[in-house]
Amino acid sequence: MSSIEKAIERLAKSKAASADSVAGRATTQAEESSQSSSGAVGDSKDLSSDKTQASKSIPGSSSLGRMEKGSGSVKKSPNNKLTLDYRVLSDLGYAVPESENKQLLEEYRIIKRPVVMNAFGKGAAPIPHGNLVSIASSLPAEGKSFTALNLGLSIASEMDATVLLIDGDVIKASLTKLLGAENKRGLIDLLEDPNCAVGDVILDTQNPKLKVIPAGTSSTKSTELLASQAMERLLTELAERYSDRIILFDSPPILATSEARVLNHLMGQVLLVVEAGQTPVGAVRDSLSRLDEDKAIGLVLNKSRSSKVGSYFGTYY
Repeated sequence: MSSIEKAIERLAKSKAASADSVAGRATTQAEESSQSSSGAVGDSKDLSSDKTQASKSIPGSSSLGRMEKGSGSVKKSPNNKLTLDYRVLSDLGYAVPESENKQLLEEYRIIKRPVVMNAFGKGAAPIPHGNLVSIASSLPAEGKSFTALNLGLSIASEMDATVLLIDGDVIKASLTKLLGAENKRGLIDLLEDPNCAVGDVILDTQNPKLKVIPAGTSSTKSTELLASQAMERLLTELAERYSDRIILFDSPPILATSEARVLNHLMGQVLLVVEAGQTPVGAVRDSLSRLDEDKAIGLVLNKSRSSKVGSYFGTYY
């Protein structure tokens, strides 16, 4: 039995064992918020001992020319500011700074550690574009946007890391709605409008280490844009110009969209969010089969209500 099969077998056992305990209040904000997340990263290339942006035109070869190298800052409009309402986010169950939910904060410290290690080449083996991290799920409403924001907030608390959080699930745009950025230009504008530069769509937050690119203007070509060469060039340049920045990409569901496989192929790391007691094991198995084996792949069990000490499920493989 392969190590991936063993991970799936463990997931099946965990699902069966926790079927009676999967409950609790799930947040109603957005498509996939949840009150708590309990997970660990299963990383194929991490230390198993760690438990714990010249041209504005995206189609061109230098789409990020307006980005400034080094500090991670960008030349952009002073109006590109997004103030996160920590009080509201806390009420919705998010691990905001100074949150009283110490368990959730600790769980995301556990989740982020191998992600940060791989992003900065400190894992067991170098990972190409390791600072590009997809937060994915097999199906909608499993909690990937919840996971993406919490992980972004957690990584932004690191001393030596900055985070760019991108809403790539442009159809649902749950993350964009949650952050109140529906009227802001974003990813789709960047891909569709040759006069739009990355600096025009990056939003600063009150945390200087956390920046956001929302989904942007709705388009009938959004699916094709996400799977385009322009998207590939954008992600490649983001990864290579900002080696000190982790780009978290809230991806479309793997089994529900056609562009998800193309997007995940461009990532160095993929975190697959699994909803405890709800996601079919077959769906997890199918999603894993669609991911490149040379990626650093992790599993995050979401909406778990285990009462055991160290209440997270995870496997390294």
